[in-house]
Amino acid sequence: MRAAIIGCGPSGPQRGGVHSISYAHARAMSTVGKRIQLVAAASRSEKNLEDFTTEFAGLRGYQDYRSLLAEECPEFVSICAFPPDREAMVLAALEVGARAIWVEKPFAISMGSAHRMIQAAEAAGARLFVNFQRRYGRPFEWVREALASGRIGSVTSVQVSQPGNEVINFGPHLIDAALNLLNVPFDRQPVRVLGAVEWSDDSYQGVPVETQIVGTVHFSDGCRMILEAGKYFAARLPIIRIDGEYGFVELRLSPLANEEGMARARFKDDSSVTVLNSDDNFHHGATEPNLYVDRALIDILQALESDQPCRLDAATVLPGLEVLLALFESAQQSKMLTLPLKQQESPFQRRFIRC
Repeated sequence: MRAAIIGCGPSGPQRGGVHSISYAHARAMSTVGKRIQLVAAASRSEKNLEDFTTEFAGLRGYQDYRSLLAEECPEFVSICAFPPDREAMVLAALEVGARAIWVEKPFAISMGSAHRMIQAAEAAGARLFVNFQRRYGRPFEWVREALASGRIGSVTSVQVSQPGNEVINFGPHLIDAALNLLNVPFDRQPVRVLGAVEWSDDSYQGVPVETQIVGTVHFSDGCRMILEAGKYFAARLPIIRIDGEYGFVELRLSPLANEEGMARARFKDDSSVTVLNSDDNFHHGATEPNLYVDRALIDILQALESDQPCRLDAATVLPGLEVLLALFESAQQSKMLTLPLKQQESPFQRRFIRC
C-alpha cells in the first residue's frame, strides 16, 4: 500500500518521545510495515516539512495536504495534524480512495465529528484507526489481565491523575488506558459524567486548555472513576489506580523507590505487593522507543489483511472520547450529564468563541 503522512510536527525532542508523533508513525512504517511504502508527507510548516523529508529521504513533500491527496492517491493515510483539522483530512482521504486511515488522538473534538468520520469510513468500505499505542504495552496488558481474571475482585473505584494540565494532550491516553483496562464497553459502560474546569488563557494545537480539571464518571456496574489534572497535582499519586474488593492495581510514570517496575498490585489472598518486571515503561519500551507504535501498526496491518477487528478501531475507542468531551461539556453546563452525550458540537469551540 502506498502511504502518506499529514502533519509532520517539529523535529526537536518531544515529551512523549524523541520527535513528534509523525516520526513514530513513519519509523513504524519503515520498520514493521512491510506492506507499506511511505511516499509523501504534508505540513503547513516549511521547516517541519524540510526536516521530515530529510529524515525520511525520498519522500515527496507538500505544504497543502489536499494537493498531496489529489496527486498521490495514497491507500494508507496517517493523520498527525492538529485535532480541529482531522475531520476534514479524514473525509478528504476517503474521497481519493484511502483504504485505511490512522489518526492521532483525540481523533475528534466533538461527538458529531467522530460519528461523521466513522460513518463516512464505513460507507466507503475503509477502516478508521485511532492511535492509542499504550494498549500494546506489557504493563497495561498485565493490569488488564489481572482485572479480567478477578485477582482483585470486583472493581469498586478508579483514579486517574495527570501531572500537569492540557488534558486534551495526555488525557486521551490516560482515559483510554483506564477504560481499556476496565474492558469498556464490554464489561461495563460509562453512564454519567460530572466535570469542573478552571480555564486558562492558553491553547494546545488549536484547542483551549484548562488550568485545572476534576471529574467523576459513573459506570453501569456501580463503580466510579475520578479524574484530576492540572497545575496543582498530587505528585505522590499513581497515574492510574484501580481498587477492587480484595486488592488493587496501579500504574506509575516511574517506579517507587526499591522497585523496578511501574506496574504494581496487591492480589486477593496475598499480603505482599507484586511488581511487574518488564522493560516496557509507561511511554515506550526501555530500549526500543518506538515499540508501542510498532505494535500498533502490526495490529492494524493484521486487521486489514484478515478483515478482523483491531484494538484501535475508531468505534472501539469512542467511549474514551465521549468521557473526555463530557467532562468539559458538564463544566460548560454546570450539571451532571447522562450518556450518550447528546450535545454534538465541541465544548472547546464554544469556549474559544467566548474567549
